[in-house]
Amino acid sequence: MDMNDAAAFNFVVAQAATINPTVYETQFPDLPWNELVFVDTSAPEWTPGIITFASSTVGAARWYAGGAKDIARADVTMEKSQQAVHMASIGYGYDLEEVGQAQLLGVNLGTRKPVAARRAYNEFMWAVTQTGDTTKGLKGLVNQSSVTAGTAPADGTGSVTTWFDANGVATKTPAKILRDFNNAIIGIFTGSNTVEMADTVLLPFNVLAWLGATPMSDTNSETILSFVLRNNFYTQQTGRPLTVRGVLGLDTAGASSTRRMAAYANRQDVVSLHLPMPHRFLNVYQDGPTSFEVPGIFRTGGVDVSRPGAFRYLDGI
Repeated sequence: MDMNDAAAFNFVVAQAATINPTVYETQFPDLPWNELVFVDTSAPEWTPGIITFASSTVGAARWYAGGAKDIARADVTMEKSQQAVHMASIGYGYDLEEVGQAQLLGVNLGTRKPVAARRAYNEFMWAVTQTGDTTKGLKGLVNQSSVTAGTAPADGTGSVTTWFDANGVATKTPAKILRDFNNAIIGIFTGSNTVEMADTVLLPFNVLAWLGATPMSDTNSETILSFVLRNNFYTQQTGRPLTVRGVLGLDTAGASSTRRMAAYANRQDVVSLHLPMPHRFLNVYQDGPTSFEVPGIFRTGGVDVSRPGAFRYLDGI
């Protein structure tokens, strides 16, 4: 077999044409960043940035005398924000030895490398969705500067704000933990004149694990998490379950590097992740005497909170 001709290159091209679509069939297998936020892919792939317009209304009706001239007026305000879109890459490749052995044995090239590339893409987007990226000035779900942040009441054991101490011992009662949950949800509800209500709560992984493993009391084996899921304000008002997820970056995201809880309405008009170009593999090319590359690229603008009033942080939990 003459490995200096085009046979090896053509073999890799044919293999990539089969492998790449197979890899794309399973998206977001165990890093469901697309479930935490609406993923907006509507912008052109090569757009330099995303411009968002946020509209609101002002004005109030009042009593009026028939001959008066001071008619109350309503108006509409419009605010514009612009977010840059950045390119990132992750691909894979094969060397001539791998190609030659596959041809000799009559077997296909393995899918482990493209699967690894896809996994790396998911890990990258998972991190961007949660905490953003400081090198590009992107903010994630847990550290938006426009979102109102409060601190849990300091009425735990020893006047602490936290729900449990370093040894996993509860410092607040289940009733107070439920109150802290509801304070964030009700704060959104009342702060928006009952227009907005959070349906999603993000917690540090260790907090979620503690809630799910800690019973209500020595005589009640129901976990605190189960209790909160049944009795939170959102579920009581709507009859629908509150989504509670564990995410990275919340352990130190709060004021003074404390644990933070994020509550928000997971809707397209509230918060979205701009992804004009989802990850894709480009054509195979030979980048050296004995190596073949399959580039992969994607472009994202990160998380954009369009309605901060439907979002709130609670620190010190």
